Amino acid sequence: MRTPLIALNLAHAIPVILLTLVPGIEVNGETVYLNFFDSMYIVGYTATTIGFGEIPYAFSYPQRIVVLLTIYTAVPAWIYALGSIIALFQDKSFLYAIKMNTFRRHVRHLSQEFIIICGYTDAGKLLINKLNQDNLYRIVVIDKQMEKIEALQSELYMPSIPAILADASMTDVLKASGVQSPNCKFLITLFDDDQLNLKISVRARILNPKLEIIARSGIKHGGENLSNIGVNHIIDIFSIIARRIDFALKSPYLFNLLSWIQGGNLHVSKSDILPTGKYIVCSGGRFGKTIKKTLDVNGIDYTYLDINKEIHEKVSSDQDFFLEAGIMEASCIIAGTNDDAINLSIIATARALNPKLFAIVRENELEEKSLFSHLRVDKIFIVDQIAALDGYNYIDRPMTFEFIEGISHFGKEQLVDTLLTITDKVNKRPALLEMAIDLKHMYALTTFLSHTSISITQLINNPYRDETDLEIVILGLKRSNGEFILLPSGNTLLMPHDHLLFATTRPSLETFKTIVNHYYELYYVIHGVEASRLALRWFR
Repeated sequence: MRTPLIALNLAHAIPVILLTLVPGIEVNGETVYLNFFDSMYIVGYTATTIGFGEIPYAFSYPQRIVVLLTIYTAVPAWIYALGSIIALFQDKSFLYAIKMNTFRRHVRHLSQEFIIICGYTDAGKLLINKLNQDNLYRIVVIDKQMEKIEALQSELYMPSIPAILADASMTDVLKASGVQSPNCKFLITLFDDDQLNLKISVRARILNPKLEIIARSGIKHGGENLSNIGVNHIIDIFSIIARRIDFALKSPYLFNLLSWIQGGNLHVSKSDILPTGKYIVCSGGRFGKTIKKTLDVNGIDYTYLDINKEIHEKVSSDQDFFLEAGIMEASCIIAGTNDDAINLSIIATARALNPKLFAIVRENELEEKSLFSHLRVDKIFIVDQIAALDGYNYIDRPMTFEFIEGISHFGKEQLVDTLLTITDKVNKRPALLEMAIDLKHMYALTTFLSHTSISITQLINNPYRDETDLEIVILGLKRSNGEFILLPSGNTLLMPHDHLLFATTRPSLETFKTIVNHYYELYYVIHGVEASRLALRWFR
């Protein structure tokens, strides 16, 4: 815009100067000259083609020549300048600069703690929906595909989500996203490309050494590289699916508890009990190797069919291929390729030969309604859903990982007791939450604990002396020194800065929050009598 603006200024300035210098007509025997303001006024309405006439007096011929010069210079200058402005607002680089500055401003004005999500993938969308429901963190999104950003903006999230169309692996983009801000608590990269996730994680770690980074990985070396650069949590989809199958082979109760942690319910169904006969694994790459290792550990007889890109289109619907693999004697088939169409074909062909087969499938593309449900597949592992829920658990309730690790060593009776304790006291689909005992989340309880010993039983068992317990089961307690207590007893004493993982219902949760955040309520729950005003004033 420099040249158009210079041309426009000169087209105005020169006529103004000339009009002040050129003599006008004679009035009462004296030659009249235009002053500076009159000259500007005349040039202004002449250059913009408005034309108010010759004021304040009729012009002399020299002045009319200057006005004529103004018309033939200023009008083209305006056309040139306006054309340049229009072209500028159509320039992609200029528009990107405006959007980037607007994005920076929005991020800079975030006063609440926020999370950066790199990649508005299906997994990213699920994660955003979960986090947005809790409203604990604001969210910032980076994606380099226009349709993804437009899809995000069309969702009309409240509060609004700042998003930028950019390459998340660029240092400037990460800086603009607020990765160095003290309010930035997590960065999550959920792209299917391991190298891209690695680049983003490396740059984010350099820019903010204290930042919690969560990254998705699909290859073994990718996970190792992410660990080496200090990524706090790696979402290894293949290992998660393999662990679920391992848990299901060991105990349906263990598998059911893990499924609940990942968003399911606590009802043990027939599909939670895996058969013990021969398995046929149709897969390739690292996922297939991970499943093979799991089956070997559990002593399962299986036939492994390495269906790679070259042969999968041929064999996925070839009945002779499956007959040679022993499909008629098999009790379970696992379709785990990276192509959902091939997996569908595998299940359909195998079920046509052996309708009693137990079918396990890996679903790569998240659909609104799974296509595999029409084939009555027994177990569907949706890759994007697993990635989103694993990342959500690490952000919102990280104690779930220690809980699962602890109960994975339980015997059958302990697992059944744990399952029945939760379902009998709460329900078969309880809410799972993690809360800290601090001034922000449990104000009254934190203050009471400074001089009073309080146990778990006092808070949740018959708190109002009406023979009604709160529908809460404490699954884990983590001390400030890192000690984790699995399924603590009711006599366990609470301490400031403890973290509690518990299963509950929404009404009981609201009652619990009222108790731990209000002096009168907590005093009555602990002592069985209402606090006097004088005592409460002294306590405060």
